[in-house]
Amino acid sequence: MLQRLTITGVRNLHPCHLSLARMNLFYGLNGSGKSSLLEAVHLLATGRSFRSHQIRKIIQDGQKVCTVFSQLNNGQQLGISKDLQAVQILKRNGAIVSSLAELAHDLPVQLIHPESFEIIDGGSKQRRQLIDWLLFHVEPNFYGVWLRYQRALVQRNALLKISRVDESEWRAWEQELADSAIILHDFRNTIISDWLIFVQNALLLLLPQLSITMDYVAGFDVTIDFTVQLAESRGKDRERGHTQLGPHRADLRLKTDLGLVEAVLSRGQKKLFICALKLAQVAFLRANNKYCVVLLDDIASELDAVARSRLLTHLQQLDAQILMTAVEVDDVWPILYRLDEQAKLFHVEHGEVTPKHFLKSDQ
Repeated sequence: MLQRLTITGVRNLHPCHLSLARMNLFYGLNGSGKSSLLEAVHLLATGRSFRSHQIRKIIQDGQKVCTVFSQLNNGQQLGISKDLQAVQILKRNGAIVSSLAELAHDLPVQLIHPESFEIIDGGSKQRRQLIDWLLFHVEPNFYGVWLRYQRALVQRNALLKISRVDESEWRAWEQELADSAIILHDFRNTIISDWLIFVQNALLLLLPQLSITMDYVAGFDVTIDFTVQLAESRGKDRERGHTQLGPHRADLRLKTDLGLVEAVLSRGQKKLFICALKLAQVAFLRANNKYCVVLLDDIASELDAVARSRLLTHLQQLDAQILMTAVEVDDVWPILYRLDEQAKLFHVEHGEVTPKHFLKSDQ
């Protein structure tokens, strides 16, 4: 868990030094800096923001660098700094780390925010990323295979733009693409069936009336030699300018008894379903002896009182650290405090983060 957190130079946040509990609620008006606090934790864990690809929008006006530093409850220390030119410095226990993947392994972070609806309503990329996040943290060989596949994909796409290519070069890169594609497909196919058990458990509490199936679409015909498929598709791929078959086109089709999830669920049900998918991954990690930090932005939106109570109960039962935000403290805190008296409350106003102390008599 994040035991202590220090943030400087991030958006409108004042420099802050926070002592965190397992369950933490940050409340305040829109624009006060609540989401920026979660963004800082996400930056520390992944090296990137979930709100902008431009570092200039993340670094506070008038500042040249932003810094996030944390001390974990196991004594480990992690830190990141980024300047206006996107030059970053990563540190673990005071020593410079070369790879963002190392920090991501140290601090698994699961994010649930308003843009998470894209998992249901958007394209296949969001759903692939959902599967691959889980694989990254539980399958040691996944990241290397994923990099190998991406490298081969880039090379084949480059060949598609060249008028004359030697057949041996086609075969070399298509074989490399096919070899890594099969491994990647097997990883995904296996983990989805294991993950589904945890999803069903989460749905029992969050959406007990809902029955869900998850169908994995590989992105290519797994019954036919993939190198043959690639060779046969060269002409069409040249016309399109990119490789159309492969794990980079994989998808996850989410269905209920009444039809596709995106067509039949309400906004509130979609939010609970997304929470079930992602929190099931948190539980999956814990079953594999890894802890996770959950960032839940605007927890109360789209949810009625019953749904909020179900979600908070499930969060409390997870063996994970939770950082959540809300506009109205009364929508969340009374239930949260009843579930966990050790929970911490913070008020965020004009970028200032202030701890609040409530006694039992206040509830």
